[in-house]
Amino acid sequence: MGLQSREMFMLFPTGFFSGKLPDITLCDRIEKKLKEMQAAGDGFVAKTYLRNYMTHDHLQTLPEFKELVDIILEEAKLILDVYKVKRDSHYVSNMWANVSSPNRRHNTHTHPNCLFSGVVYIRTPKDCGRTMFLSPRHLFNGIAPDLTERNELNSDSFMPPIEKGKMVLWPSYLPHAVDNGNSDDAEDRIIVAFNIMIRGKVSLLTASGNFA
Repeated sequence: MGLQSREMFMLFPTGFFSGKLPDITLCDRIEKKLKEMQAAGDGFVAKTYLRNYMTHDHLQTLPEFKELVDIILEEAKLILDVYKVKRDSHYVSNMWANVSSPNRRHNTHTHPNCLFSGVVYIRTPKDCGRTMFLSPRHLFNGIAPDLTERNELNSDSFMPPIEKGKMVLWPSYLPHAVDNGNSDDAEDRIIVAFNIMIRGKVSLLTASGNFA
């Protein structure tokens, strides 16, 4: 598995060149498990959205998700090593799935209490909503010169293409949202999301402490 970054947004697509999981059929096995959980009522259903099902956030503990967790940990190691993060180990702190309308919006948010976050696209109907990442530059926009054109280096938002089997990781402080889709509303958009945290001791003077 390789490592690539997306300029100022610090996105890390999984996989060497392809950006996909090494075995796409893993998505089918995960979808089957999620549909079984949904049918059994194991999770939550938001009444405000059509077909919005969300699992509990401990999927990383289930045997059906071990293969995916192993891939996530491998990719997270690459990223943490690039950042030179000193640690005893790293782990998936929580993992959950959403099965929803392909056109459902999700408001801008971050993932607190973790270092990195990520998403795996399990099912992506044509023209379904894409994940939009927002540059933290807008929080410090004290100088805003005119631009001759917008591009990936100076844009305040970025929506990478999504497809089945693609996984993307990013620093957890990075704001992100899901944009409207223009898809057949009879289909499901399915994703698995997760957070990464580390174990170790911080020895920095005035900022020391332990991470569980």
